[in-house]
Amino acid sequence: MKVLIAVEESECSRRALESVMERSWPEESQFRIINVFEPIPAYGEVVYSPRAVESMIAAEQELLEEKKKRLKENIATLKEHVPACPVSGSILTGDIRNSILDEAKNWGADLIVLGSHGRKGLSKLFLGSVAEGVAGHADCSVEIVKHRAH
Repeated sequence: MKVLIAVEESECSRRALESVMERSWPEESQFRIINVFEPIPAYGEVVYSPRAVESMIAAEQELLEEKKKRLKENIATLKEHVPACPVSGSILTGDIRNSILDEAKNWGADLIVLGSHGRKGLSKLFLGSVAEGVAGHADCSVEIVKHRAH
C-alpha cells in the first residue's frame, strides 16, 4: 500500500501523522510525506515598495526553511514507527489542493491522509477546504483526520 501523507505546520497535520503511526501496516507499504509551499501571489499590477518585496521574499524563505525542517523531522519520526517500510518526502510548490492531487496520481498513491482544521460557516467559505477538495477529486481513497480542540 502506498500512503501519501499531506502535512503543514498545524496541530491537525500533526494529528494526521499520528493517526498513521498508531496503526499497523503491511510490510510492503510505502509512505511519502509532502508539504506544499504556496508562494505569496502577486496581485495584478500593484506596485510594491522595494522594502515590501524584500520582506515578502524573506517571509517566504523563512516559511520554506521551516517546512524543510519539519519535513525532515516528520520523516524521521515516521521511520521510527515503520522501520521496515520506505519513507520519503518532499516540499512541493504551487496550489495546495492541486499539488496533493498531482503527487498522489504521479506517485500512484492508494491512500491520501491529511488533517482538517474543521472550519465551518464563513471561515470555510472564504478559506476553502483543502481536505474536501482533495477528497472530492482524488483518484484513490482519502482519509481526513479531524482536529478536535480539547
